[in-house]
Amino acid sequence: MSSIVSRLHTYIKFRNLSIRKFEMAVGMSNGALSKAIKNGTDIQTKYLDSIFSEFPELNPGWLASGQGEMLINSSQVQEPAVNYLNTGQSQKKLLQVLASPSQTEEEQILKEEVLRLHQSLDELRAVSDKNILKALKDILKKQEDQ
Repeated sequence: MSSIVSRLHTYIKFRNLSIRKFEMAVGMSNGALSKAIKNGTDIQTKYLDSIFSEFPELNPGWLASGQGEMLINSSQVQEPAVNYLNTGQSQKKLLQVLASPSQTEEEQILKEEVLRLHQSLDELRAVSDKNILKALKDILKKQEDQ
């Protein structure tokens, strides 16, 4: 069995999911993953985006190489414990504060810097996600070619 497919199977068992439920969650056709498990073959790289979207706690590094922990936990994620911009109420409040008139020039500078940092963080996250997915796709492609 492919090492990536084997690790996926381990993750599915850990989550107490059926193979079919996993396939449905990531948009795989019926039996695609179970056939890969049975035949020891790889899955198509096009499913990686869906896998990491549907199961964000799955560690891409572990899936690709077996290194590290299977799950991404708070000690591995180097972001604030509370992600204020991902909660509807907090994001709304932050946007209200940033949109309100500044009382001092210093306050305006700080608001602009917060917005700039938020945009930079979003760009870095997007680049990082793309790099991880590209690396995984490259690994799977190399395995398919062998």
